[in-house]
Amino acid sequence: MDGWLFSFMTASALTLLLPELPAAWLLPVLLFGALWFAYGRHWVLSGLLTGMIWMASVGHWQLAWQLPNDKIRQVVLVEGQVETLLSNTSPSRFTLRLTRLDDTALWRDVRLRLSWRSPAWPLKQGQRVRLAVKLRPPHASLNLGGFNYQQWMFAQGIRASGYVVSDRQAELLTEAPTIRQWWLDRFASLELKHKAWLAALSLGYRGWLTTQDWWLVQRTGIAHLIAISGLHLGMVSAFAYTLMVWVMGPILGRKKQRINLHLLALGVALLLSCGYAALAGFSLPTVRAWLMLVMLVLLLRSNLYWRPARLLLVCLSLFVLLFPLSLLSLSFWLSFTAVLVIYLVFWRWPNRRRNWSLLTAGQTMLRMQLALSLLMLPLVAWQFGVVSLVSPLVNLLAVPYVTLLLLPLCLLALLFLVLDRAWGQALYSVADQLVSLGLNGISVIESLMHSALLVPAWSGWVWLCALFACIWLALPQGLVHRALAVVLLIPLLSAWLPSREPGWRIEVLDVGQGLAVIVHRQGRALLYDTGPAYFSGGSAAQAQILPSLRALGIRRLDWLFISHQDNDHAGGLQDILAHMPVSGLVTNLGRCRAGWQQQWQGLRLEVLWPPDNQTGSQNNLSCVLKVSDGQTALLLSGDIENTVEKQLVGAVDLQAQILLAPHHGSATSSSEAFIAAVQPQYVVFSQARFNRWGFPRPEVLAAYQEAGVHTYQTADTGQLRFYVNKGRIHIQAVRQSRHNQWYMQSSIPGTLD
Repeated sequence: MDGWLFSFMTASALTLLLPELPAAWLLPVLLFGALWFAYGRHWVLSGLLTGMIWMASVGHWQLAWQLPNDKIRQVVLVEGQVETLLSNTSPSRFTLRLTRLDDTALWRDVRLRLSWRSPAWPLKQGQRVRLAVKLRPPHASLNLGGFNYQQWMFAQGIRASGYVVSDRQAELLTEAPTIRQWWLDRFASLELKHKAWLAALSLGYRGWLTTQDWWLVQRTGIAHLIAISGLHLGMVSAFAYTLMVWVMGPILGRKKQRINLHLLALGVALLLSCGYAALAGFSLPTVRAWLMLVMLVLLLRSNLYWRPARLLLVCLSLFVLLFPLSLLSLSFWLSFTAVLVIYLVFWRWPNRRRNWSLLTAGQTMLRMQLALSLLMLPLVAWQFGVVSLVSPLVNLLAVPYVTLLLLPLCLLALLFLVLDRAWGQALYSVADQLVSLGLNGISVIESLMHSALLVPAWSGWVWLCALFACIWLALPQGLVHRALAVVLLIPLLSAWLPSREPGWRIEVLDVGQGLAVIVHRQGRALLYDTGPAYFSGGSAAQAQILPSLRALGIRRLDWLFISHQDNDHAGGLQDILAHMPVSGLVTNLGRCRAGWQQQWQGLRLEVLWPPDNQTGSQNNLSCVLKVSDGQTALLLSGDIENTVEKQLVGAVDLQAQILLAPHHGSATSSSEAFIAAVQPQYVVFSQARFNRWGFPRPEVLAAYQEAGVHTYQTADTGQLRFYVNKGRIHIQAVRQSRHNQWYMQSSIPGTLD
């Protein structure tokens, strides 16, 4: 049984890595094979085929509904129910469970991700609405180090995204907010300094946490404390069980009732923990934890004994059956790894003392925190690019502080908030003071120690070897020779060595409808443009550029060029300046003038446009920058149009092997004379898929192709990487090379069910 379960889990996970799903007609054939192998007791082969069949079936079901081609970027009427927990102060981005698209009713589960700049009424979870929207298939920017938003949308069952276009056609059909929404609204009226942290702990709502809050969470490794998860659910169950035994024990003992107090307490603990999971919106981490509690209670009730390995395999297989797309969630793998580490700790260093004591509990907690910090380090560093150096110490103090003191107080305050706002305010004020003390304590620890280490985006194989090395070191001496673990650490140690590669790199980031280009060599970098700022809050600099810079191991910018002041090019400027040291800033309103030159890292930086005292539109005042090593050149042209191109042709040396297309491929740019003067081998269009201007224009794309130029679009490639060395150019598209799984492929418009 264990072999079948393990192979089922393995095949389910590996199917998510395939570039294409097995054809639907092939699945019955594979099912016959799985049954045949099971009949012959070849359990591993049967489990592998069953896992592939299950995940492929889920994939085909998810991809069966696509936004019809005639609905893309068109105004359509949608009806559905708001699923997102919202507050009046948060940006109005929400998930809508779709029930009708224009005149077609949908019988299957389809979700939309929508934004609404100025809602006509306060949006609440549970409301049924009718809205006029523009939709497009799910697609998002994709860069090294950035959040994979497209994968997140697929895991959430989101089949299209868009925005509300008309308030006049918007209609509130049913005003029926959920209990969680009612609780959040009541909580929002409280006067608290640390409302964001308390809302996360009480209701699982993290919409008020700021970028600085999340950065603190990453530096100190306390993400599991502010997200309602297995730790919180386990503590609630323990509190409920203990309270039942303490209260009902004397009563049942006096009356000599034939009631199993142990089973009664377990039942109440399950019931209350289920209520707490509901309070958190039945998020997947809480559901996983609750199902494991149910499994443990069933085993206790039936007097069965399963080895921990079998219990874990059964629970994981159950999760894959119930929530197959949770395998795409990082929280699943973090939880899975944490459980394995805890099991390893109790197996490797069992507690042999029969009597419980604070010393024993402290030693167990210390071992567990050290093991979790060490063995989960490769996974955390690989995914987040941050290694917390203070996590063991902070968690050793924060875990009991939050779970034994702050969490019970928050739940009690939430309960009293229903009865009377004043009582809730009083209790939450105490909790607010406790949060202040906790944050002050973290600040003290951070001031005494270097809190975190930023890690570049190394290959997953480097971290996999590091993980096996850590496990190897934790195993008993008799099983393996620990010195051999050093061999597995060689890739990690070599990755830390400073880069000495002779060439230079160009990173054209995927920032949607905007532009951001990084040029770097041996750890030194310049950035050309900063992408757009978003009307709903944040910017491409926060979401894509800064994570990409950290992933490349870049800690400061030698030069920051701003081509011009339009939002899609300069929207993230302030975020870059606030979070990244910049030695030199060059803008079209300042030092960017034709004739400006610099030698930098063996490369020549030369500004070709605009000249002094030039007037015109912001587009035609774009800072045109040429970067060259003497053999290969990169031309960054901003948003210049034909009138400027004519002045540049013949006046300066425009020839460059790599060209960033002027104005994202607009019909007002990329004239034939300009293309002939540049003579590019490669042209890159930085634009969003399904953008409203239709960039790059078909005629512009055709002009480059007729000239024999290789064309790339960041909407198709994701981040585009050029490695230049001695006249040779190597190109890598992140979407094709690292994220080419079947669910990341461009959606093909289909028809309605």
